[in-house]
Amino acid sequence: MRIEIRLRPIERDTVLPFNYNYEVYSQLVSKISIVSPGLAKEIETSTVDPFTFSRIMVRRRELVPEMGIRILSDEVSLYVSSYSQDIIRGIAEGFLEDPHFEIKNASFMAEDIRVLKEPRFKSPLLFSTLSPILVRTVKFVNGKMRIWDLYPNDDAFFDKLRKILLRNYSTLYGKMPEERDFRINVLKFKPVRILVKDTYYRSSLMVFEYSGSLELARLAYEIGFGERTRYGFGMVKVIDEGQEREFQE
Repeated sequence: MRIEIRLRPIERDTVLPFNYNYEVYSQLVSKISIVSPGLAKEIETSTVDPFTFSRIMVRRRELVPEMGIRILSDEVSLYVSSYSQDIIRGIAEGFLEDPHFEIKNASFMAEDIRVLKEPRFKSPLLFSTLSPILVRTVKFVNGKMRIWDLYPNDDAFFDKLRKILLRNYSTLYGKMPEERDFRINVLKFKPVRILVKDTYYRSSLMVFEYSGSLELARLAYEIGFGERTRYGFGMVKVIDEGQEREFQE
């Protein structure tokens, strides 16, 4: 289930900081906590990231070096997705109770929340990221174990991504999907670096073709591809046939 939250900046020329993922996560959990404290606690302790969200979509903007993005639009959009209707309902009801939304020094009011129509899942699918995909592994460098962020030009990226999706599916549903195989053909990607709390993560904005297990495709659409999706990584949208033709042109 997926919703769009439309936010209106309270002040004119509001500057959105470049790195806001953790603040958005905290705000979403706090909204759920207003109406369902138990559910909010479950989310914070869950071993599987139960939801994901997009980058904040600013239609008209101006980059302010060393500060962030000056918002020139009347409103911005945030998309939130989850496999759980209870989580989405908790977020929506929390915003109704308290429409204020704070990201550091940027203040917003929730103006509208709408449920988005689910796409038709078929194989192949053309996906575009709404937030970058994060995949990590462990490597030994100079005899020391280090966390290593992977890009899609590394074969290990896809092996780890498959393991993450299968683990998430089996944990959430208590079984493995009927079809486990899928293939990803990356059409283009752009590496980005995002600060979450005190850690930088290297991740990838991507356009890619997905074919194979529709059960895993649906779950990835709902909670995101890859890791740390609760912190705003891995959200995708389906590019429909008309958009696909336009992209190819």
